[in-house]
Amino acid sequence: MGFSTLTKSTVFALKTYRLYWPNLISICVLMPITYLVVIFATVPGDIEALKAALVGYIVMTGFNTLFYMSALYIANTFEEQVLESYVLLPVPFWEVILSTILAQVLVSIPPLVVGLIMLFLVSSTINILLLVAGLAVIPVIYNSLGVLLGAKVRNMIKLNPLLVALMMITIIATPVYYRLLYVSEPYRTLLLLNPLTHVVVVLRASVGVYEGFPVEFSLLYSALISALLLFLTWWKLRGGAFTVLEKR
Repeated sequence: MGFSTLTKSTVFALKTYRLYWPNLISICVLMPITYLVVIFATVPGDIEALKAALVGYIVMTGFNTLFYMSALYIANTFEEQVLESYVLLPVPFWEVILSTILAQVLVSIPPLVVGLIMLFLVSSTINILLLVAGLAVIPVIYNSLGVLLGAKVRNMIKLNPLLVALMMITIIATPVYYRLLYVSEPYRTLLLLNPLTHVVVVLRASVGVYEGFPVEFSLLYSALISALLLFLTWWKLRGGAFTVLEKR
């Protein structure tokens, strides 16, 4: 057990993507390209609006590649016939879950890097510490939620329409393609309950786009939510595959 088996498990998880290549291409290639086309078509010549929209692209691409895909694969892992087979493997159950998450993180890198490169190209100054802090929170929130939701639904077919609905809700309930600065009360307060709103605030502040809300509070709020989600994920998986089977 350890780094060697985790690496092998991650490589195996990547190989299984061949079974779901239409989903992979749609979510990791076609959707990001569509987002970019919409961004450059709607904000020509306005650098601040372009930077704000590119941050939205990064957050929503993270939703698609980290949360959406991770939740589907975790749900498949928790299906009864699959889960029971993992009991027989000489690999800890946490390693199975972690390798699935790591594989999805690797797959998500190219579209996210495209957004970051464009953000660097259009930004004259960047606060690297804020940018890294915002980016670090994204996989923690998305992957933790993916594990929790996938483990709860435990079926890819049932989960897929729910994820599509959540995507639409996220676009509305997170200021990814509009500015929090221009939202009036009480909707603004409701948006601030959403941890992704605070991720957006931090990332936009890193490139000099301010939303009229304290960045320090956004950092603290998103960090606390991340810690809570990590704890809930650990609590869900703490007993391994045998405990999960007993709870079914």
